[in-house]
Amino acid sequence: MKAAWKAIRAAGLAAIAVAAWSGAAVAQQFEKVENIPKQEIPAGRFVSIAYGIIWLAVLAYVVFVAGGLKRVNQEIADLKRKLASKG
Repeated sequence: MKAAWKAIRAAGLAAIAVAAWSGAAVAQQFEKVENIPKQEIPAGRFVSIAYGIIWLAVLAYVVFVAGGLKRVNQEIADLKRKLASKG
């Protein structure tokens, strides 16, 4: 029973510590900063490069799957010919 009370007391102390620690963050106020040098990032170029890479990856995947499908269809046709010749 003592272990349970120790655990409850430790949890309560931890909750109080967390509540007290977060109070310092709440006490801070927002201050607007003016005259900041602005950075211009060419986002359009990066987005188009990213889309290009994604489309190339999709195209490569489709070509890879189409090649595998063609190979499987050829194997099925070979197996059908072998079955027809034996039957």
